Amino acid sequence: MRWRQVKELTFDERMELMYSKGMRFYEDEPVYRSTLDDIDIEFVAKYCEKIGYGKTPEEYIRQNKDYIVSVAGRQEMSGAAIMMFGKDPQRFFPRSRVRFIRYEGTEAKVGAEMNVIKDKMFQGRILDLVEQTIEYVRTQIKEHTYLGPDARFVTEPEYPEFAWKEIIVNAIAHRDYSIKGTDIQIKMFDDHITVESPGTLPGTVRLKYA
Repeated sequence: MRWRQVKELTFDERMELMYSKGMRFYEDEPVYRSTLDDIDIEFVAKYCEKIGYGKTPEEYIRQNKDYIVSVAGRQEMSGAAIMMFGKDPQRFFPRSRVRFIRYEGTEAKVGAEMNVIKDKMFQGRILDLVEQTIEYVRTQIKEHTYLGPDARFVTEPEYPEFAWKEIIVNAIAHRDYSIKGTDIQIKMFDDHITVESPGTLPGTVRLKYA
């Protein structure tokens, strides 16, 4: 007869399990002690202008996507509202950042052999993270120039822009923000680049290697 050890989960562990199973969406949950004052209304106004929203920015927040959540008689902002429109998202989500690390060589080394030559952190709202990260990574990608078959010089980037941009956007957009212990990390080596985003593959998605 086999005995199985049963562990009683804490409240946070139960919530994380529910999120990982798709039962809840962390970004829809209220952010404790947040209010409408934590939202950058001027930024919301610019966003509304871009998408053609005709009402006031405050009406956009109040009437769309459950950005305001009622809790025990008080109103708090949802995680999505803070991360998209907050004045200081990292106040509530300290690890909602992107860290870029450039290594010299083809592998990461530590201790006396540490080979980090650039280490830069990006923070702000989600749209800020996307724009700042893409702009910086673009400056770090090498370009190769050679003489083409038609006797004209051709310049090609080290990595196709559409590929690395999509990876970065997906990493930020689909990060599991319920995981609070680490940042999104972009690691660039001499021969490859990796992007690590906290979280697991959603639903029935599985890794498959060719």
